[in-house]
Amino acid sequence: MEKVATDIYTFARLREEGFTYIDKTGILHEMASGESGAQFFIARPRRFGKSLAVSTLKSLFEGRRDLFQGLAIESMWDWSKKWPVLHLDMGTMQYDTVENLDRAMKDYFRAQAKALGIEVDSGRLIPEIFRDMIRTLAAKSSDGRCVVLIDEYDKPLLKALNTKDVIKFRDYLKPLYGVLKYEEPSQRFTFITGVSKFSKVSIFSDLNNLNDWTMHPGMATLFGYTHEEVLKYFPERIHALAEANGLDDKGAFDEIVRWYDGYRFHPAAEPVINPVSLGQCFQNREFNDYWSKTAVPTFLINILKKHPLDFSSVDITDNRLEAYEPENPDITTLLYQTGYLTIKGFRKMIGMRKYDLGFPNQEVQNSFVTRLAPAYTGLEPARAESAQLAAAEALYEHDVPKFIKALKAFFANIPYNLTDRQNEQMWQTIVYVVLKAIGAGVQSEVQTNDGRIDMVAEVPGEIYIIEFKLDRPASEAMDQIKGKEYAGKYALSKKRITLIGISFSSEKRTIVEELVEELEG
Repeated sequence: MEKVATDIYTFARLREEGFTYIDKTGILHEMASGESGAQFFIARPRRFGKSLAVSTLKSLFEGRRDLFQGLAIESMWDWSKKWPVLHLDMGTMQYDTVENLDRAMKDYFRAQAKALGIEVDSGRLIPEIFRDMIRTLAAKSSDGRCVVLIDEYDKPLLKALNTKDVIKFRDYLKPLYGVLKYEEPSQRFTFITGVSKFSKVSIFSDLNNLNDWTMHPGMATLFGYTHEEVLKYFPERIHALAEANGLDDKGAFDEIVRWYDGYRFHPAAEPVINPVSLGQCFQNREFNDYWSKTAVPTFLINILKKHPLDFSSVDITDNRLEAYEPENPDITTLLYQTGYLTIKGFRKMIGMRKYDLGFPNQEVQNSFVTRLAPAYTGLEPARAESAQLAAAEALYEHDVPKFIKALKAFFANIPYNLTDRQNEQMWQTIVYVVLKAIGAGVQSEVQTNDGRIDMVAEVPGEIYIIEFKLDRPASEAMDQIKGKEYAGKYALSKKRITLIGISFSSEKRTIVEELVEELEG
């Protein structure tokens, strides 16, 4: 059976120990060849193979032909040429103060210099040390140039995101990365990876010659696996997964797609499958949430508490999709760049593009909404899970009073400072998150021929049409459902249809009234 690695990010080790390597070297050649430029940046979500790509490039420029035998790039590359490589992994550089970060960086550069056989003056400023290392390495090369690879450039900054210290970290990193521009003549090739793209008025302002290929169509499948690649490289693993779950091979692959596929990094590109989640699924022979076993980042939750987002309908223009300022992060941009939302479609408008975003797959949806429900409502995770299960049972049992009671358990704990404002959208978003977390087929703002339904929830044999009102009677909600004939959209569904009008109180911060009617037939 194919050897699968989920915790090895070193290209040399992967190849030497016989683990399956999905050949991406043909795509890497487009950057590394020098025919399209010399300095590149690509942002991708965590655990998508960025570190492996950096390690692959390191081996390539060091001339390790033995590692590339049989791969696409072997016949394309001039193996007679080699360059010294400065590889900086910033993934461990997360500190609570700039002073601690600076001390760690000096220790790190000192260790890197020793490994490369060069000397640095650690008493100098970090940008000066970085500059001297580039110049010294370049001088050792036959053509007077070196290669610089920086993995997870933004990790030191992400820890401070949404805090008052974020500007200090940004200002510390800006001159460090600015060295890359001014020392460009000493670099044969430069590649930077990260999760986020900070706009050019901050960290990247001194790197205006950097090729940002985050949404380059040719790079859309560099990270992650295409359907064709999974079927080609893992046939035995798919078969073993199928047998363990009582499926045929096609059924197992369909489940892989449902759970781990769906990430699209260019609107015209094919979607890709999360490589680490797939590997762990193969190893465990079980479909589960692997990518987000750790908690959703605190800074995302804190922003979402203040600005609830309607996850059933998220769109963004292209100028907001790719970059943001660290002192004023855009929650939609952050969710896209961190992999919780992905491109589902786009529309060309006058002078801009508008992207439709959504959860990429079952794994991300399950993980995110499950963690978001207790964060929104203030309940402890165990109590939130209990209330969610009660809500699920109520819907499946067609017990609407029990369902309303479960929702009230959430709302009774919502902190007063949860959001900047109260409106129907806020309450609707919380209900959506709760229902999504329990596996209901829930949609918000459902279009009909005479308006938009606030929410529709579907479970086997049942359809619930729900309308919300804030500080207005539930009768208004019910009148709207009936007057606009929202149920007509589902008349041929052969499911029981239940109408629910709900009234929230901004003063009591919970449901104060509900009306329920079940349609005949």
